[in-house]
Amino acid sequence: MNVRRWLVGAGRASVAGRGFASVVAAMLTALLCAPAHAQIMETVTYSEFKFGLWDHDPGFLGGKEHGADVNAEVIFASPVSDGMIATAPLWLRWALQPRPTIGGSINTAGDTDQAYVGATWAWFLKRNLFNPDDGIVLGYFFGPGFNNGNLNEANPQRKALGSHILFREAFDLGYQINPVYQVSAYIDHISNGGLAKYNQSVNDIGIRLGIRF
Repeated sequence: MNVRRWLVGAGRASVAGRGFASVVAAMLTALLCAPAHAQIMETVTYSEFKFGLWDHDPGFLGGKEHGADVNAEVIFASPVSDGMIATAPLWLRWALQPRPTIGGSINTAGDTDQAYVGATWAWFLKRNLFNPDDGIVLGYFFGPGFNNGNLNEANPQRKALGSHILFREAFDLGYQINPVYQVSAYIDHISNGGLAKYNQSVNDIGIRLGIRF
């Protein structure tokens, strides 16, 4: 799969993906692109560990695989400082501080495991909600995902993913308890964007704990 095909497939995955995660991604991305929202959001730029427990490929999201996923993720501080984007237009600043991300999940039923790299963008939607320094945080991840799943329909109990390298996107909506800890609801989606013969996506939904470092 060359880079050009991968980028074309990324567009297809965002617009035409059948998973619930892709629909949510399109709606929230459109919301974030509105200047009225972008100008009031504070970007999260610091490093975090994330630990999660997910319902793997649940039936109400079109799933048929089983078990739970145990997730671990490291999000590194953005290499783009506030000073570097000080002269950027306000409507654009929200998108200019991605955080490098690496993570993975292990399925407890022996179904599809994942590893992934990419970038995470996160923003405070509301600050000082109940206590000083708390708030509501929205996060978005995009990048390549790597899996050990089935590629075809040989096993009717498993998804036919079509490739061991897929597009991966995820959303995190959380409550920042204090400057160190965050709890969040989470959803992710992996698919190949129609670049392979088979393209049965996997979606996961669950909860995560974030710890700043």
